[in-house]
Amino acid sequence: MRIARTNLLKSIPSLFAAIALLPLAAAQEINTEQILGGRPDSPVRIEVFSDFQCPACKNFYLDTVRQVLREYAAEDKVCVIYHEFPLKMHQFSRLAARYSLAAQRLGQRQWRAVMEALYSNQSQWSLDGSIDAVVAKVLDLEDLKKVRKLVEDATVNDSVNRDVTLGNQKEVNHTPTIFIYDGSKEQKVVGGLEYPLLKEYIDRIVK
Repeated sequence: MRIARTNLLKSIPSLFAAIALLPLAAAQEINTEQILGGRPDSPVRIEVFSDFQCPACKNFYLDTVRQVLREYAAEDKVCVIYHEFPLKMHQFSRLAARYSLAAQRLGQRQWRAVMEALYSNQSQWSLDGSIDAVVAKVLDLEDLKKVRKLVEDATVNDSVNRDVTLGNQKEVNHTPTIFIYDGSKEQKVVGGLEYPLLKEYIDRIVK
């Protein structure tokens, strides 16, 4: 669900100045399994609360996050962390979240492949819930069997619930909601963020 981004961002190119207005949130333990790219000690950390059935989340992942992963996370300049935040209004988003977390338990390669498939084919499975068919196209048979078994594991659903609880604690009400940390300040952004804008801020920190 996309809504207008925070007013602070409308005045960019001074995103850096806007962030300086906000205090750093209390330290939060990082679950390394949720790191999509980069290292926990990267100069910039981006945490995303996302819903696989949300069109704005799809656009943010495909248009922005993939470029951040290629250009910054691959060089450990940015740590990208993903949290599941399925909205009740989306019929199949929790199931998609469980598939994502099941693939995450197999490894980074499988997790990224499933995330990519779910976002790229959102218009297909969001109509009929054919998530398994989409995932089956990007995993080999052995991994697919493991994922199918894990999807039914109660601990995977518990992981979704923990992400939702964390999001609620951080006052996440819409997706995507993004938290950007630079080691001393943080910015909360609601509704997605274009890559050129995010790149400008990152470059101020890491270059």
